[in-house]
Amino acid sequence: MRVLLGIPHVFAPKAGSLYSSQTEEKRALKTAALRTATEGNWNRLSRRYWIHASLGLQKPVVTRELQSAMGIDLTIQVFTDPATTLADQLSPCDGVQLIGAALEDRTKMPMLASRRVIEQAADYDVVGYMEDDLLIEDPEFFHKIRWLVGCSGGAFAFLPHRCEQIPGRGDVILSGDPDGGRPDLFWDTGETVAMAWPLGERRFYRATNPHSGCYFLTREQAQKVRNFWEPRHWSSDFQLSGPLEQAGSGILLPVLKVMKPVPEHYRFLMVRHQDQLWTRHRFEAETPQA
Repeated sequence: MRVLLGIPHVFAPKAGSLYSSQTEEKRALKTAALRTATEGNWNRLSRRYWIHASLGLQKPVVTRELQSAMGIDLTIQVFTDPATTLADQLSPCDGVQLIGAALEDRTKMPMLASRRVIEQAADYDVVGYMEDDLLIEDPEFFHKIRWLVGCSGGAFAFLPHRCEQIPGRGDVILSGDPDGGRPDLFWDTGETVAMAWPLGERRFYRATNPHSGCYFLTREQAQKVRNFWEPRHWSSDFQLSGPLEQAGSGILLPVLKVMKPVPEHYRFLMVRHQDQLWTRHRFEAETPQA
């Protein structure tokens, strides 16, 4: 399976900003997260792996390179402005390409990355867009995406839950849905779909909050999205909360039904966020009631 991932990356510190990409104190964290999103994802998901192998009785043990049929042919393209980047801290890595993009308005970098991967879809089985701090832990992640799309006919875009880990407590899903839903949003239909996974039924819902910091589409889905947006010059008449959200799920909403696993099935399809956004919010039991 050939997979292309596009990652927008900008690091431009700005005093008083709440955004990680604009916070000088997070330079080391953001550098490590970018390394994880590029080298880390490629090493985890590619066909190459290693094994300690004995050369025989009373002979040395060597580290042998092998190829896994479960792996994928993965290409990661990082779209970044050379003047505002941490990508120059990365070591050369097979399958990771740095794409220079000096934009006057750096808020357009996410949409540039999203559009570029979709425009290359004809050469890949799956294309995806990811923010620069996500780790795909599941080695069968892309096989699941193709299976889900194949079983459902292609009308659904299956997005993972983006999670962090709360020390001593477990995972937290970052993109929850508001209590009671949002009937004013055209995509908040309450639609659900169930899949007969061998280890038990997996259920998905049409998410009120469609953002996961990423998306992953089959070739046919991506071409459908491209055919919708090219005549519109990639310009939308609605806007989600920011450029990352618009590039990550906004461009999908008029074309595909964005589905996520029901929260109790989050582990089936999830990505790991390399940050601590969970610290911004109180635990519900600790929140005073009005």
